[in-house]
Amino acid sequence: MKGFSYRRALAIFSKEVKHILRDPFTLIIALLLPLLIVLILGNSIEFNIRSIKMGYSDADRTETSRKLVEAFGSSNYFIPYAIDNPSDGFDDIVAERARAVVVVPPGFERDVNAGRTADVQVILDGADNSSIMAVMNYLTTINRNAYFKINDIPRYMGQESLSFKTRYMFNPELNSRWFSVPGLAAVIIALVAIMLTTLTICREWEKGSMEMLLSTPATTLEIILGKVLPYAALSFIGFVLVFVVARVVFSVPFVGSYLLLTLGTVLFILGYLAMGLYISVSTHKQEVAIQFACIIGLLPTIVLSGFIFPVEYMSRPYQIVSHLFPASFYIDISRDQFLKGSGLGDLWVSFAAMALIALVLMIMCLRRFKRTLE
Repeated sequence: MKGFSYRRALAIFSKEVKHILRDPFTLIIALLLPLLIVLILGNSIEFNIRSIKMGYSDADRTETSRKLVEAFGSSNYFIPYAIDNPSDGFDDIVAERARAVVVVPPGFERDVNAGRTADVQVILDGADNSSIMAVMNYLTTINRNAYFKINDIPRYMGQESLSFKTRYMFNPELNSRWFSVPGLAAVIIALVAIMLTTLTICREWEKGSMEMLLSTPATTLEIILGKVLPYAALSFIGFVLVFVVARVVFSVPFVGSYLLLTLGTVLFILGYLAMGLYISVSTHKQEVAIQFACIIGLLPTIVLSGFIFPVEYMSRPYQIVSHLFPASFYIDISRDQFLKGSGLGDLWVSFAAMALIALVLMIMCLRRFKRTLE
């Protein structure tokens, strides 16, 4: 059995770098695509629901009812507009011109001044479950704010028996971009890494150049390292670009360790490069490889990684499946290093899991290459 030769691996590495530099499509995927994705999705993903169109019907037409409507408008969550009657508001909800309708009945001010409970009807679009709970929370806050506004008393003179002062750690403004952009970095890196290896290596299988390379004295490990390392470098450059955009464009803070984030990124990239390599050596066809890459790599990365849905709230079988992919661990590391800054002692399980996944995938690639050589 031939021993490992750094010269042969370096020769394959040099050949792959030259191929990348001659292929503008590869460079566009590696460098331009991450910038476009983080700029587009970073600006479009918003977990804080704002600018909710709200129709209101004020049958009382008093100063007190106007203050109630002003409490909605000044919250920055609702955009109130007047409607003639509640039935018009119902039609607006059906036509999706409004998400909510507030109906103030006659005698609203009289009940308030008499100290009685003043009822206000709120009609919500229950078909949109993604925002209904957030709107309900907003209504609770606005109800309290309206109490102070209508009675013209300072907040600190409220008559509540308990006063809760909430402080949000690590993200005091609850800025959704601080939460989404670090997670988005994992999706972008996975997309670039798995697509680069899958497309380019499958193209070599189709052209026959891979069989020529396998017939040389180069060992399987030398071929894999020579093929994977250039794309690992490209994927890491893509991560650096995403990191710069996160810090400069979206003003996401970074309080952690550059060394830990870099180590986690390298392990994550190696895992997805190995995944793309295994798909390419198993399929040998670009069309089939892309389908497998989307089903096996990208879909779980987006849905089961915790980027959109928290993993801890999933059912147990889905939690197990999510932990088979490096993305769920890397997103925890990325968000932690951006916002919390935990040390290696708190994150070693995630690092160890990603290293184990990358090692297992690399071993599978080595075994698959050996079967191909036979």
